[in-house]
Amino acid sequence: MRFPQKLLVLSLLAAASVGMTASPLFASATALEQPAGESGGKYENESFRNISVTKTGAGQYTVKGEARVFEATVRFVVTDGDATLADSFVTASQGGPAWGTFSINLNLDASKLKEPVLVLFEESAESGQRIHELKIPLPK
Repeated sequence: MRFPQKLLVLSLLAAASVGMTASPLFASATALEQPAGESGGKYENESFRNISVTKTGAGQYTVKGEARVFEATVRFVVTDGDATLADSFVTASQGGPAWGTFSINLNLDASKLKEPVLVLFEESAESGQRIHELKIPLPK
């Protein structure tokens, strides 16, 4: 769970006064809006890390990882071209600013899969818009 904005600012000021550094979660808006990428064979960004995708069968996948998201809500969609194959959410074990673990089980129609992509994201508490998107191609 995140703190109300005023309390968050006070907490950050207090942390800075005792020599602690602020978490990357609270970096400038410009830094948070940079596209996520693949780093060292692992998909991660400021809200998602240690992501693993396991294909468990035809059109079946298990996605596990850690998330630092508002109210522990991990939103995801699976797209294939213009088609949306899944649009849902799971709850992580903890909400931001802590890292919580999560797991997603996907069961997609294998006969229709061409180039499926999983998109993990957080919804902005202020606007409801997608933020911190992480795109992960799924193996066919």
